[in-house]
Amino acid sequence: MSAYFVAFNLQVIIPGDNCDADNLTFKVIGDFGKWQLLISIYMALIKLPLAWYQLNIIFMAPPQQFWCAKPESFAIWTDEEWRQICCPKNEEHPCLILDPEILIFELNMDRSFIPLVSCPRFVYDNSVFNRTITSDWNLVCSKHWLVHFTQCVMMWGVLVGGIIFGVVADKYGRKYPLMIGITLQCIMSYICSIVTSYWVFIFYWSLLAVASGGIGIISFVISMEVVGGKWRTIMPIVYQLPFGLGNAVMALLAYWLRDWRKLEFALASLSSLYLIYWFVVPESPRWLLATGRNKKALEVLKEAAIQNNREKYYEAVLHNIKICKTRNRNDPGFIAFLKSENMRLKTLLLSLNWFFTGLAFYTFSQYLGLVGGNIFLAVAMSGFIYIAGGLTCVLIITKAGRKTTIWIYQVISSLCFFFIILIPRDHYANDWPRLLFAGLGFAGLAGTVPALYLYSGELYPTLGRNAGVAGVTTFARIASMVAPAIVSLDDVRPDLPLILLAIVSTAQLVLIVPLPETKGRPLPDTLEHAEQFK
Repeated sequence: MSAYFVAFNLQVIIPGDNCDADNLTFKVIGDFGKWQLLISIYMALIKLPLAWYQLNIIFMAPPQQFWCAKPESFAIWTDEEWRQICCPKNEEHPCLILDPEILIFELNMDRSFIPLVSCPRFVYDNSVFNRTITSDWNLVCSKHWLVHFTQCVMMWGVLVGGIIFGVVADKYGRKYPLMIGITLQCIMSYICSIVTSYWVFIFYWSLLAVASGGIGIISFVISMEVVGGKWRTIMPIVYQLPFGLGNAVMALLAYWLRDWRKLEFALASLSSLYLIYWFVVPESPRWLLATGRNKKALEVLKEAAIQNNREKYYEAVLHNIKICKTRNRNDPGFIAFLKSENMRLKTLLLSLNWFFTGLAFYTFSQYLGLVGGNIFLAVAMSGFIYIAGGLTCVLIITKAGRKTTIWIYQVISSLCFFFIILIPRDHYANDWPRLLFAGLGFAGLAGTVPALYLYSGELYPTLGRNAGVAGVTTFARIASMVAPAIVSLDDVRPDLPLILLAIVSTAQLVLIVPLPETKGRPLPDTLEHAEQFK
């Protein structure tokens, strides 16, 4: 789930006859046609690598058994016998062992008199994964927190990348920053797959995260700028669907490779295919018009008009485009909504909703490996069901209200969390009931996210919508940084993360109640209108 909106100062085009970028663009190319379809597909496919890099911690550091390596002095004992001899019975993980120098002389000594010492070297169970970042860098015991730190760095980078690339994209256009992000993401992924130092890895991992965040912002902006009319309602949902497919593809590759370095290299190789976008993705005509680059805009619009069979419309507005000039329009920023009484309440409620939604989405995404016995099946199945959740959202949200749609999916997610808690682990083959409800719960989250995006956008006025939605969705990114810590609570008590998610998701239903329904109502254009929208 990447941020859908980025705040920027819109620019409108003003000749003597008051034309603007949106009107001119869609007069020429129409709301949706073959040209927009291709661009929409290109941008949606970028969600594949976003899913790979934002969630591949699942396969980089999966649950993995480990124990203390057997010293040479115990060579006559089998590995299993050594583990029974050295491990204190009250220790859940073998971070400390009974002093082997004493054990070798007196195996039958009372264990309470033998001091515990740190294990000098660990052995890892490679029956499922040949190599993980856990086994490569011994991220266990006192270093286990580094696994969660790795994911925190990713989510921080995504947040920072969205901000940096958003500003750059407003100033220098959409295409160049997008290609910089794609190139950076590809190169950093290759480097991450070969570095031998954890902290060097983290440095390049953070750069990869920044690139991922930037790509997510720009790809969404492009997909929204090229469509008009009702398609601006549908695209925020359709754009998200390949994210689930990305999960399934990653699970398939992880099942085949069983090695985090090979997986990272494979993902980098697949990501390099997006470099072809330089030749197939044009600059956003809306941005070109809004910044006065009319000559280049005409080239893009002409090509789009030809593909959409609308050449006559291009000729009709050709003169208007040539004489358009630009001026800045100062829209209200995020702080302005906090100063307005009615919008302040909406903003606070939406911020909390986004925080809890982000917490549930990213925590549950990372927790999938612990739900059932087969981590590959769990992740792949959740990916396909995610697509189903998004598709059903398109159908429901056009029939029911926005609040009703969010409620439906939130209730589904909450119930599934409770059912998973009630079903014991390892009681059924492959934990299929837990996997089933995990998939349904993920489908609920898949429907909640796009519905909440659309609902948030409709609650903010046209002048300042980008700033408002960008502000509240930032809280989902903040929650994504908390998610690894929530996942780690499973070590304290099995399924404790699910218990917290079930409580939070249920309580979140209350936060929607005070907000107004937007379906079928004229949306506010200004802050003053939004203040009266109840």
